Amino acid sequence: MVVASKLLRKIKSAIIILKFLVENQSRFSKFLLASGLSTSAAFILYRLCLKYTRYTKNFPKCEPVTKKKVNPALNKQFFRELTYLCKIMFPNLFSKQSFLLFIHTLTLICRTFLSIYVAKLEGLLVRNIVQKNFLMFAKKLIQWLFIAIPATTCNSLIRYLESKLDLELKTQLVKRSHRFYFDKRVYYKIALKQSDECQVDQNLTEDIDKLTNLFVHLYSSLTKPLLDIILITATLIGLAKSKNVNYVVPSLMALVVIVLTGMLIRKISPKFGKMAADVAKQKGYLRFLYGRIQTNSEEIAFYSGEKTESNLVNDNFKLLKKKLELVHNNKFWYIIVEQFLLKYVWSAAGLSMISMPLLLSDKYSPKSQIQVEDEAAEISQRTEEFTMAKNLLSSGADAVERIMTSYKELTELTGFTRRVYEMFKLFENESRNSDIPIEIDSVIEPRIKLAPEDNDQAKPGVVYESDNLKSIIVENIRVETPNGEVIVPSLSLKIDHGMNLLITGPNGCGKSSLFRILSGLWTLKSGIIHRPKLKDMFYVPQRPYLAIGTLRDQIIYPDRVEDMVQKRITDTDLMNIMEIVNLSNVVTREGGLDAISDWKDVLSGGEKQRLGLSRIFYHKPKFAFLDECTSAISIDVEGKIYHTAINDYKITLLTIAHRYTLWQYHNFILQFDGVGNWKFEELNNNLDNRLNLKQEKDKLEKILLTVPSSKERLEELCNILGESSIALE
Repeated sequence: MVVASKLLRKIKSAIIILKFLVENQSRFSKFLLASGLSTSAAFILYRLCLKYTRYTKNFPKCEPVTKKKVNPALNKQFFRELTYLCKIMFPNLFSKQSFLLFIHTLTLICRTFLSIYVAKLEGLLVRNIVQKNFLMFAKKLIQWLFIAIPATTCNSLIRYLESKLDLELKTQLVKRSHRFYFDKRVYYKIALKQSDECQVDQNLTEDIDKLTNLFVHLYSSLTKPLLDIILITATLIGLAKSKNVNYVVPSLMALVVIVLTGMLIRKISPKFGKMAADVAKQKGYLRFLYGRIQTNSEEIAFYSGEKTESNLVNDNFKLLKKKLELVHNNKFWYIIVEQFLLKYVWSAAGLSMISMPLLLSDKYSPKSQIQVEDEAAEISQRTEEFTMAKNLLSSGADAVERIMTSYKELTELTGFTRRVYEMFKLFENESRNSDIPIEIDSVIEPRIKLAPEDNDQAKPGVVYESDNLKSIIVENIRVETPNGEVIVPSLSLKIDHGMNLLITGPNGCGKSSLFRILSGLWTLKSGIIHRPKLKDMFYVPQRPYLAIGTLRDQIIYPDRVEDMVQKRITDTDLMNIMEIVNLSNVVTREGGLDAISDWKDVLSGGEKQRLGLSRIFYHKPKFAFLDECTSAISIDVEGKIYHTAINDYKITLLTIAHRYTLWQYHNFILQFDGVGNWKFEELNNNLDNRLNLKQEKDKLEKILLTVPSSKERLEELCNILGESSIALE
């Protein structure tokens, strides 16, 4: 309280001294004093802005922390990235987007000429008011109302063309991104490395939308002001020449004011581009966390992990809040200085520029349309020209102000340009890396090498495809994950049509990895594969994917109804398939094949797996890869499905399974030991022996599981009886 009272007394004393100085000074001294105070206030604001600008260097980074990158800024890299995106948005000179941009530019030019004409017309209106010429005033007013029709139409057309151009540019970017994203399974490659650096959903929605919005808005905000400045400057210079007034000094004055304020604004401007990019990245990571919770909601609920997930989301939201608060704080001080310079400093400079020619000119050129005969006429003419010049200069000042204020939006554009550009480069790189050497209808005769040659491991993997090939032949391939982990150093085998293969082994031994390589999901790093076309191979995972759509769409996926009609498959055929997998009751229960529902939540685990298996009967491939896709299906229904697929549809099954009840449907077995070794042998010859060994193994497991409890009971009995036992020795 004591400190506050002392501070209050000092403020009162300063006000009294300031009042005394003002009252006892001349006008010129008062002007100098006011100028000094204004300069001091501006300097204080400048220092405060520099202080907050320094804070941006410690801008919070997105979690998790990644490698450092160059921040987006107005440099050569930005213009190179923007040029790359412009080539996508404007495919050629005669495209629809280029035509809309041309019409938009013409509309902006027309609006500039209309602004100049309206300014001149308003000057004539003021002159007629001063002269009290009612008829001419009414005539010009009617003319002013008529010119308002094309002016308002032009304004509305500018907004319409902006939105139309924005939509077309967004369409071009989305089409190009979708073409890359769904080509060569790029979406799968990116999903494997999903992290905060791969926020594809954020890039494809918000980032592209904000990029096109800013691009179109900045084009209007920069193009029209530039046109306004050029034409308005030419008009004002022409007006000054017609009155024999020196226009050099006002022009230099305007140039100096614009350059100095522009340099100052750029100096104190925070790094809005970096801020926009970081905020967008943090929003994307937060959206990724929400989507992750939604996808794994059941697992989180079973583990009661609500508190952990809530803390993770809350921490990232707090980080986003800090970033947004820092952006708002920087904008607050930046806008104060910006408005002070662009509104008040420029207004004072503009009034000086308008007043100087009128105050310093004593007579007018004889070429003037109005002969100055008396003082009243001279006043009316000065009023007309002052009003016209003021309106034109105000329009010009607004144009320069829009260019100056566009700097902040331009820095934001650099952030979104960088994110969209990096997304396209990521798509291109993954598409380029997916280019596995594939030969179609190759004449090379496949051969099996049981042992790799010395130079085989150095060769890149090659895949041969053929419509006529009825075998899958693997020659010394290396089973390797995308991150470079080698699971099986070398694998060679041949699977002919009709050789139903059972694949077994511990977890992580390469069973599913082999399916991914054969299907082309993972890049073949070494070796040779001969296989049929991908349409003759079908993969059924343990958790089948259920698409959005009708029950019919689930059976024929990934085909559409048009493809089904083209294949001449009817709903009756689909009902027969549903009968095979014991899902006829589901069709009746849900209301037919046209029923639409959230199938992921409606169907049980076993029904989902049976629905996934129904697709092999629809597509009728030569080979079907079944990856533990019957774990939730009863043994009798499982046997019916396998029997029908092998005997009636002649589909060769490659099955990953742990159930010994499926052994009877396979005649070959591929065993992995988990340390890179494997064994491929016929199953039919020793099937009975394997079943006996399996039953003996299960029996011994049950006995050994009861050993600890039996041993404890024996110790307890020995203690009661006071005896010993040889089993405990």
